[in-house]
Amino acid sequence: MKEPARDFTLGQLRTFIAAARARSFSRAADQLGISQPAVSEQIAMLEERLGHRLFTRRRGASPLLTPDGVSLLERAEALLNASQGLRNEHDGSRQRVRLSIGPHLRDTYLKPLLPRLYREHPEISLELLPVIRGADVQAALDEGEVDLIVYTIGQGTEGLFEARPIAEVPTALVAAPGTGARLKAGELALEDLVFILPAPEHLYADWIERQFGALGCRPKRPIRHVEFPDVIQQMVEDGQGVSILMLEQVTASVQKGRLEIFGPEMPAMRRVIARSKQAPDGAQLVEEYLIDSFRQPPRQTSG
Repeated sequence: MKEPARDFTLGQLRTFIAAARARSFSRAADQLGISQPAVSEQIAMLEERLGHRLFTRRRGASPLLTPDGVSLLERAEALLNASQGLRNEHDGSRQRVRLSIGPHLRDTYLKPLLPRLYREHPEISLELLPVIRGADVQAALDEGEVDLIVYTIGQGTEGLFEARPIAEVPTALVAAPGTGARLKAGELALEDLVFILPAPEHLYADWIERQFGALGCRPKRPIRHVEFPDVIQQMVEDGQGVSILMLEQVTASVQKGRLEIFGPEMPAMRRVIARSKQAPDGAQLVEEYLIDSFRQPPRQTSG
């Protein structure tokens, strides 16, 4: 007897949407708080149950949506929104707040405040969304696709969208220990080093790349672009290159002798928050909790 086909789940649709919007299985995994193999498995199961491929996988490149994937994306989002609406009807006291936040800010600032937020305001239901490209942020806010965004951006890039400044974020030029001494001794030049920089999708990627240009440095070797700040830090600690990273991210590793700060002082970046005019009242409450969290000493996530 033929086994009946199993239905797909809302969780599989949620994973598909995250991967489609992030254009990366690994970024979707980080945003959802699951492993990359789990993302691949859920999408493969969804494809099996629907009977067609949703992504074209390409080794070393971002996965592309197939025509069937493009068709499903809009319907999947509508289905999840309808599901959320049904849940809200059964619990009218809960307020869903959709927040777009990067992995570093999520792990360092958001996660530590969640127990207090949910304890003091059980009516809040927080939904984390994939990071939105800088060029699309204002439209997402205007159209109510997201309630809150919190990003760290480079100075001079504030005009991308309307946002409330929160804090200056010091940065530093970092390398494996001993790099500065070798530069001073003339054993190598800054241009000889490999620059490891954030992937172009990050709002501050272009700004960081421009800082090397401001140093008058023309790299002789290809720049390496990496998606995750913690991976960049690990590569620098391993001696694979140098980078400009947030001081709050690298302080523990510098203190433990795994990294060194060298070269000229780097300009600070800026942390901003923006709230949609269509956001529910709970979004303002979440915004104030986040701002309070940013005023606390950051929790070190590496080392």
